[in-house]
Amino acid sequence: MRPVLDWTDRGRELAASLNACHAVVVAGTDAVATAEVALGIAREEATHRRVAVADLFGDAPPLQALVASDDPHGIVDSFVFGVSLNKVAHAVANAGELFVMPSGSSPIDHEELLPNPRWRRLSGGFREVGALLLLVVPADAPRLRDLVDTTDGIVIVGDVAPPDVPVAQALAWLRPRRPSSAAPREAPLAVITATHGRRSTDRRRLVAAGAGVAIAVLIAGAMFWFARRPFAGERPPRAVSAPTTTAPVAAQMLRADSAVSAPPGAASVVPAPPSADSFPILAPANPADSAGASAWAVRLEQTNTKSGAILDLRIRFETVPAGTYGFDLRTRFFLLVAGAYPTRAGAESLLVQLRQRRIMAPGDGSVIALPLAFLVQPDVPLADVPARLARFAARGQPTYALRQSSGAANLYFGAFASPQEAALAVPTVRESGLPPTLVYRMGRVF
Repeated sequence: MRPVLDWTDRGRELAASLNACHAVVVAGTDAVATAEVALGIAREEATHRRVAVADLFGDAPPLQALVASDDPHGIVDSFVFGVSLNKVAHAVANAGELFVMPSGSSPIDHEELLPNPRWRRLSGGFREVGALLLLVVPADAPRLRDLVDTTDGIVIVGDVAPPDVPVAQALAWLRPRRPSSAAPREAPLAVITATHGRRSTDRRRLVAAGAGVAIAVLIAGAMFWFARRPFAGERPPRAVSAPTTTAPVAAQMLRADSAVSAPPGAASVVPAPPSADSFPILAPANPADSAGASAWAVRLEQTNTKSGAILDLRIRFETVPAGTYGFDLRTRFFLLVAGAYPTRAGAESLLVQLRQRRIMAPGDGSVIALPLAFLVQPDVPLADVPARLARFAARGQPTYALRQSSGAANLYFGAFASPQEAALAVPTVRESGLPPTLVYRMGRVF
């Protein structure tokens, strides 16, 4: 095997294929190799987005070496004792926006830690802010499947695959590079023929060699396909529990200029408060208006980052009426939408216009029902609407106006099919300084 640095290089090579991921388990039997792969991915991705690497192996040397502080707290202390994630996340010098979270002051009980529902909320939080969470875990850890189920998938490091994780959840399998004389190059599995002290005929040797080459080629091809296929859009829906996913703590922890102190009594054995990285699913404030909501809209496209969604709304879809974004509850991708109509026919008419104006290609787009939104400002005088929308747009907030029967306009943010989808946007709403008031959106396109 080549030196340990080879694993870092393998991680760097893999990083580009994980651009659409926001939470990934990196699992292997060797703590050094597994951590080096995670760091290779992290260092590459940290050049353009925030990345946090959590040590669930237990004092993995490559990760521990990057922790300059003497503070013993780590990820276990956060989950068990309520220590703030900000306190246990250590910025890595000269590595872009890379943070390392050590294992902590207590031994890791994987059977208790890995099924913790907080992982799902953290994964949603990292997706919300466009960041990446890498979880370095032993491949034989109990309940590993529970952890993988809360993320975008698993990267396997080494020769041993986790027995309880389906192959469909494997984003990649990195095995040691071997000398050409030892095994077929880059074959995930080596085909070895035992001699048992007997001499084989030339024909049998040729058949065995041919079979070995064929099997190696097939397996290598299959592993290449698994490493490159886009799982994010094909995974079955994930259950949404209350409190709903996404985490203000993740956003705070990844801001270098944001310091959140540990909660009182963090040193004592107190369960972590759920409010640290969760929030309730909101009920609409105007349930009586549900029947008259301007629910129908046009689905434009979906993107995996907020910055990409805002850029497309500013440039490609600048002229669409009531342009904003919501979320696809299944993939957690940002869903760009336009229009708000009380009837399906109104949205279908808009879709035809967008295709005729070549804003959308023929066959692209669809009509969907999105009755909910966050109320930003009610009863705004019509003369003030353009200036207010411009100010919100300058701050990257896709706010839009719907004209009310009173002659004024309401300003809304987002468009959602359900309170569960709207819950995914609560951190964005709060961080923007907007009130998270969920309502049925009412009125006509301004």
